[in-house]
Amino acid sequence: MRFITGCFLIAAMVFSVSAQDGIYGSFLVGQKFIDLDPLNDVIKDVWGYDGNEFPNNRWTFGGEGHLILAKRLVLGGRAFGIFDNRPWEQKADPTKPDFIKLTAGMGVANIGFNLLPENRFGMRLYPMVGAGVSSFIFQAKTYIDNTISTEDNFNDILLNNNDYMITLGKIGFITDISAGFDWYKPFKNFFTIIPGLDFGLMFHFEAGYSFLPINLQWRRDIDLGGEGQIYDGPDLQFSGLYLNAGFGLGLTPR
Repeated sequence: MRFITGCFLIAAMVFSVSAQDGIYGSFLVGQKFIDLDPLNDVIKDVWGYDGNEFPNNRWTFGGEGHLILAKRLVLGGRAFGIFDNRPWEQKADPTKPDFIKLTAGMGVANIGFNLLPENRFGMRLYPMVGAGVSSFIFQAKTYIDNTISTEDNFNDILLNNNDYMITLGKIGFITDISAGFDWYKPFKNFFTIIPGLDFGLMFHFEAGYSFLPINLQWRRDIDLGGEGQIYDGPDLQFSGLYLNAGFGLGLTPR
């Protein structure tokens, strides 16, 4: 049964790519500025300063994929984010956290239009618009043995907690405008992975701007579905300008 299913998936992929102008994907590394000062201020107010502030200028990591229809229409998606786990220096103090962790990112589906005609250099330039989801998740491992906090204030939850792992987050809708550039080089007549299709390498670059149409609210235990809204949390948004670049692969019909 698995063999039949695998054959069906390969056949479907071959048919899909053959009917298009190509399918492409790449791993992304980029830069994005995120204003994390509001969160850093809360951490200093609650636990004091230990020199481990979250920096605003961030490396991001992720991936993208897209296919091209009729040499012009571009359909695809991208996802990238940040991950930062910082141990606390003052571990001997039981009122301080063992570590603080921040993860944030976005995933969007895009539609665009290739502005360049087919050319021997394998270059494409395409503006895109998209929509998807963004998130911020803040975690701290503490050894504070107090009664379970019933507060709905961000700072009070950090101060009065016996769950040991605090997880606070926000997740919601995000919109995106961007421009992508590809340089694709197929290995024609060099070797074949799938009959009828050329395999090649691709350089991908993109610049975009994401923005949130509504203000997202913090919730407790966001990884477990949330337990209600939290008030007076730091104003963090995974919005603004970003730049990504990466190498990837492509499949194009011969």
